[in-house]
Order: sequence, then C-alpha cells, then structure tokens
Amino acid sequence: MVETQTKNQNVFWLWSNKVDWVERGDVSYWLPQYEEVAEILNKTNSRPLADLSEIITKGETPRTKGDVYVEAGVPFIRVTNISEEGIKTEDLVKISQYTHSRLKRSIIKPNDIVFSMAGTIGVATVISDEINEANINQAVTKIRLKKEINPVYVSTFLNSKYGRLQSLRFAGGGVQKNIDFHEIKRIRIFLPTPQEQRKVEQIVKEAFQLKKEAEADYQKAQQLLNEAMGLIDVGKKQELSFWRWSDEIDIIARIDPDYYRKGYIQLAKSKSIKLEPLSKFIVDYSGGYTFETEKYLPSGIPIIRIKDLNYPEVKKPEDAFFADLPEFQRFTAKPDDILISMSGTIGLSAIIPKELSKCYVNQRITAITTKGINRFYLLAFLNSSFYREELEKIGTGGVQTNVSYKQIVSLPIPRLGDKEETIGNLLRGFIEKNKESRQKFQEAKDFVENLVKKG
Repeated sequence: MVETQTKNQNVFWLWSNKVDWVERGDVSYWLPQYEEVAEILNKTNSRPLADLSEIITKGETPRTKGDVYVEAGVPFIRVTNISEEGIKTEDLVKISQYTHSRLKRSIIKPNDIVFSMAGTIGVATVISDEINEANINQAVTKIRLKKEINPVYVSTFLNSKYGRLQSLRFAGGGVQKNIDFHEIKRIRIFLPTPQEQRKVEQIVKEAFQLKKEAEADYQKAQQLLNEAMGLIDVGKKQELSFWRWSDEIDIIARIDPDYYRKGYIQLAKSKSIKLEPLSKFIVDYSGGYTFETEKYLPSGIPIIRIKDLNYPEVKKPEDAFFADLPEFQRFTAKPDDILISMSGTIGLSAIIPKELSKCYVNQRITAITTKGINRFYLLAFLNSSFYREELEKIGTGGVQTNVSYKQIVSLPIPRLGDKEETIGNLLRGFIEKNKESRQKFQEAKDFVENLVKKG
C-alpha cells in the first residue's frame, strides 16, 4: 500500500504491487482513497465516460477581449459560473453572435453537461432548457451523452464522492492543478437501472424547483425595496462622472469625481423617506484578524473569508480552521450576525446561519450584531445595488477599493414601515428554500453513493 500525508506533513513512499510507475509517477495518484474508489467501481456495472458520450471536448476562449462582455449576446460560461446547483448567472458574461458562431466547438445546448477542468476541479451540471445556446471557455469541458443515458444522473454521479475523487486523481499540474479533457474520458460511471436513474433525476428536479421559488422570493424582495424607495428605474440609468464647476463640489474633502455622483441618499431625500444611520442599530461589532494561511488547521473554529460571504448566508469553509484560543475571542462572530466586506468587492454582506455556532472573522470583514430593525430587511438593503454603489463612492484606494468600519456604519438606512417586515420575510423565504434545495441536491448524491455501495 502507498501511504501519503499532505498539507504540512511528510509524504512517505512505500513499495507496493498496486503502484505502476509507468502509468503515473506522482505519488498523489496512488493515494489509498483513490485506489479504493477504483476497486469498488471495477467490481460494479461501470463504464468509462467515453463509452457513454457522443462528444467530449473542451471549450475555446475568444482571441480578443472585445469579443466578450457585450451587453446583448450569447452567454459565455466560465469555470466560476459552474456549480452543482446549476449555472450561476451573477457574473455571467456574453459574447457577440459573430464570436458565438465562430467558436463552433464550444457551443453547448440543453441537456449537455458542463464540467470544470480547473479551480474546483470536477464540478458538473446539466444545461437547462432556459439556456437555448451558450459557449464555454477553454477551462470547461462539454459532455454530450448518448440518448439512452440520463444526463442528470451522470452529472449527479460526477458530483458525488465517486466522481470527484476520480477527477482529483486524474488531475495534474503544478501550483494550480487541472484535468485534461482526455483524462475526463477515463472517469468510470456507475450505471444503475433506468428506474433508479430517473429517481435521481426526480430528486434533482425538486431541488431545482425549490431554487427557482427561492429566486422568485428574492426578486420580489428587491422589487418591493426599489418601489418603496422610488428607485425602480434608477439601475438602468448610469450617471457619468465628469469634472464641472459646482457649489456641490468641495475638492478639499475629496478630489475624485465619482464621489460626487448622485446616489440613493439624494433620491431617498427627494421622496421624503426617513433615513437613519446603520450605527443606530448596532449593539456589538468585531473586526477581522489576519490569520496566516500556513497555520490553518484541518479542523477547529472556521475562518470566514470574503469569498465565504455567499449572499445571503455565510458559507462554511472547507479548508480554513484555527484553534479555539482566548486571545482570538474578539475576532469571533455568532449566528445572526451580519458580515460585511471592507475591501476588494466591498459591501458584500451575508448572515451567519444557525449551524455556525462560532467562527472567526478574517481581515477586511466587519461583523455586526443588530437590534431594533428586521435583520433580513437590513440584509436585503445592504446587498442592494444602491447601497453597494454608495460604498463604492466613498471607498478609497487604487486597484483595490477599501472602506472603513466608520464609513460603513455612517451610511443611512431607509425606514419603510410595514414593508420592512414583508421584504424581510421574502428574504427569509429565499434563505430557507435555498437551504431545502441544497439538501435535495445532497439527497441525490447520497442516493447515488448508496447505489454504488450496493453494487
């Protein structure tokens, strides 16, 4: 057997008759967990993905930046857009129709599977009917299965531990690992009965339905917020920054022109909406600490970083933990606290769920405990484009914008009476349905893994 320890531990090489250095010479390829998965699948009704597919090919990247980021065009899917729960549209960019037709190899259609080859390797999802056509970049693989094979089942299998461990085993590279699409063809897929495959598909469809309902609640909450503030059309009108002589400008205070753009505060005042500073509702707060990455532990108190602010809830990290030490208590946060990013993508806000009874807050994040206001309404407003734009106005810095705690809490919050509870309830519904959706996705993976165990 090959034994290996990674992450701040030594790696041990041992002679074993299971190791074939001609096949692969890197020790991580022969990790016991990878060998175990291979042995299990070899004893079951499993086949290589190549045997089940009509097409397996990677995407293409446009030659010039001018081909991407057009306002109207064809969706262009990158690794960051792929999740087990479908295509994330928050930062989905588009390419022109001309570029779309030129990059023929990268065109995907409904029921195709897209698979991440870099970043979080091995994440797969099925393209829904809502995306008629799209393109994928070179770090994404397109898998088009034969008609008799259920794509939802295969995608769920790829996301299960039996799929992901195979993906990780076949990955290679240096600092940033990736998997070649030729290696993806080698991944073995366990094939249960058609009835069992349809059962998996049914669970996943229920998960997508809950996700769709959650998104509808979110859109209602944002629409109600915009209507109450009289800002329903403001997002469509971008006020350009320019230099001008004006008694509104005090170049002693700030010299950058973006600072003088009109924002929601002026618009709210014109509607006679009551405004109160965020600081009025804060009963406690804590700042972040610079936890050194090399000192992370495999378990302990989770460290919440900016990338873990997965609106509207904080996502528990899988790779960042620290010891429970008294000297770090002032950098902790608890359930129902709201975290706000102060650097980079400033203004990202998320609430800590009940499951995270205690966590540390990393640098450039503020954790606030509130009272006297519906925290879910507050969270909806803090994540509105209007509040975020206001933070960007007052933020300072060059390449990376920064704001201070004082600046964050000084910005006013609009008071909307009974509508605050309605907006808050919609956002709470969004959180609960999203949680149920995630549980359904996990149920589908658990079902697949149990089928493999039964053989």
